[in-house]
Amino acid sequence: MISNEYALEQIDWTTIYRIWSERLWPNRPNIKPYTPMINATEYDMNIHKRAKDNWMYHNGVFWGIRYLPQNKIIGVNSGHQCNNKLFRSRGLFVYKDHTRKGLAQILLQATIDFAREKDFEKIWSYPRDKAIPTYKAVGYEVGKPHEHEAYKTADGVWISRWNAYAELML
Repeated sequence: MISNEYALEQIDWTTIYRIWSERLWPNRPNIKPYTPMINATEYDMNIHKRAKDNWMYHNGVFWGIRYLPQNKIIGVNSGHQCNNKLFRSRGLFVYKDHTRKGLAQILLQATIDFAREKDFEKIWSYPRDKAIPTYKAVGYEVGKPHEHEAYKTADGVWISRWNAYAELML
């Protein structure tokens, strides 16, 4: 338990998917619990097979923060294995009414702690520019934000985002 109002818990894919698809990435098609990205510019397409086979942590682990007075998940983050040494933090989101309380940092720290406990050497992420201070607060080294085409909607429109590569040696 974080406080009398909030509790950190491991959640399932269905719970995080609902929040991601409605709040974090609305209109983003084909949201999966993992991506083949191994950093900001490189991909390992074999991750798809390892995730499908549910090998190790390639298919993701998920955390949520529950707001106890309403029994509602109000913040989420996930992590997934990229290879034997590399873990990715992905999908950090906290409902606006609950921001500025350190909850995003708690979610990131849960992901960091999990990766450290499982003996990964590095954790990385690709945070939006507005989340950079949160990543820095838990120890990530963060590069310069840049604009990129994040994804294409179902109707073919490219969505651009400002993100920065972030990593933390464990």
